[in-house]
Amino acid sequence: MSETETGTAEPPGEIVLSTAGETVTVTVAGTIDVRLAVALRKVLQEVANRRPRTLRLHLQVSVDGAELVARIVRETQARYHSARLRFLVATPDPAVLRLLAGARISAELQPMPSVG
Repeated sequence: MSETETGTAEPPGEIVLSTAGETVTVTVAGTIDVRLAVALRKVLQEVANRRPRTLRLHLQVSVDGAELVARIVRETQARYHSARLRFLVATPDPAVLRLLAGARISAELQPMPSVG
């Protein structure tokens, strides 16, 4: 039986941007690989340079992927700390939340947004 048949394979990684007023939401979902990590770093830098009031990062990734994302989040927060950018991080996975807390990233547990 393959990983896909058992339902354990993580979907390919993707980054989705959405805006509502002065809030930009960056949703990161699926498998985090080097390509996606580089793209996420660029996306967060571009979004932060636009100076939204709030940048929300919603993580729908595994604990393994969250380690790499945590590094990118720390870099982004440090770079834009003085820019008065509110940076919010949320995840539906308690294990990812614990990993972020261990990396000194303030995050909240938030259910996955409903589709439809």
